[in-house]
Amino acid sequence: MSLRSVLFSFLLLIISVNRGIAGPVRWDDRVSDLPYWSIISKISKSDSLNQELAKQGSSSGIRAIKEYLYTLQFREQLKASDNIPFVFPTSAGVYNGSLNSDSLSAYDQLLFLSRNLGDRNAEAGVLNSYAVNHALNGKMDDAVRLLNEAIVLNLEIKNNVAVRNNYLTLQRINRYRGNLSEALKYNEAILKIDLNGKNNRFLAETYMDHAEILTSQRNFTEAETLVLRKALPLYYYGLRDKSGTIRCYDQLADTYHQQKKFTQAKWFYIQSNMLARKINNPLEIVNSLINLAHVKMSIGDYQLALMDYKEAEQLSVKNRYTNKLIELKSDLADVYSKLGNSGAASSAFSEFKVMKETFLRTIQ
Repeated sequence: MSLRSVLFSFLLLIISVNRGIAGPVRWDDRVSDLPYWSIISKISKSDSLNQELAKQGSSSGIRAIKEYLYTLQFREQLKASDNIPFVFPTSAGVYNGSLNSDSLSAYDQLLFLSRNLGDRNAEAGVLNSYAVNHALNGKMDDAVRLLNEAIVLNLEIKNNVAVRNNYLTLQRINRYRGNLSEALKYNEAILKIDLNGKNNRFLAETYMDHAEILTSQRNFTEAETLVLRKALPLYYYGLRDKSGTIRCYDQLADTYHQQKKFTQAKWFYIQSNMLARKINNPLEIVNSLINLAHVKMSIGDYQLALMDYKEAEQLSVKNRYTNKLIELKSDLADVYSKLGNSGAASSAFSEFKVMKETFLRTIQ
C-alpha cells in the first residue's frame, strides 16, 4: 500500500470519529441554511464581534446605535464572503460537509486533504473560510495572513472571482479597523480586476467603495470626481440602476456637507429624495429626509429641519423602521432644544433612551 493510500485511510478514520458515524448526524451540527459548507458556526454568540456589539450597546447616545449597526453589517459581510464549496473537495469523494462547523480539527483535516490531493482551489477555499472565522473571533492579523495565503493560491490558478472576494474581505477588515490606506490599496486591486472583467455592476460598486474610503480620508476632490465621472454615469446610463444612483447622490451630498458646501449638499439630497419617491422606496425617502434635515440644522434652519424630521418619523412608524425611529428621537431632541422647546426636547430624549435600550436588549 502506498504512503498516499495510508494517509487517506488514516484521514478517513479521523473524519469518521469526528462525524460520529455510529449515530446519525444532527442537523444542528450543519450549516443547513447556507448553500455551501463553512467552518463558521450557524449561530455564533461568543465571537468577539458580538462582544464588541455588547460594549457598544452599553454606551450612551445615538453613536452607539450607529456603531452597533456598522459592526453588525461588517459581521454579516464577513459571513457572506465565506465561499467554500458545499461538497469538499469534489475530487476526493469522501467529505460531505457534515463535520461540526465550529471544529478546529475540521480545518486541519480539510487543509491536509486538499494539499495531498493537489486541489489548490479547495485549499484556497479552506484558507478563506478559516480567515473569516478568525476575523469573527477578533483575530484580525491572523485573518489577514490567511487571506493573503489564499490570494497567492488563487492567483496561481487564475481564479479571479476568488481573488476579488479575498481582496474585498481584506478591504472591509481594514476599513473596520480604520486602516484606510490599506483599505484603499486592496480596493485598487479590486478595481483592476473589475476593469479587466468589464462587469459594470461590480465596477460601479467598487468605484463607490473607493469614493467612500477617500471621503473618510477627507480626500474630497478625488472622491467627488470618482463619483461624478465614473460611478454615477455607470449607474444612471449604463445600468439604469436608480438605487445605485441614489447612493451616488447621497455620497456626493455627504462629501459636500463635510466641506460645509451646504447649497450643493442640499441639492443632491433633494435629488436623492425625489428619486426615492419616484421609485417608491420608503427607506431611502426617510434617509434623504434625515440627511437633508442634518444640512438644515448645520445652517440654522431649525424649523425646516423639524418638518423633515417629522415626515421621516411618520414614514418610519408606518414602515416599522425601528433603527430610524431611534435616530429620529435623538434628532428631534436636538432640534427641539435648538428651538427652545425644552419640554418637547426632554420628551423626545426620554423616548430615545427607552427605545435605544429596548432595541439593544432585543438583538443581543
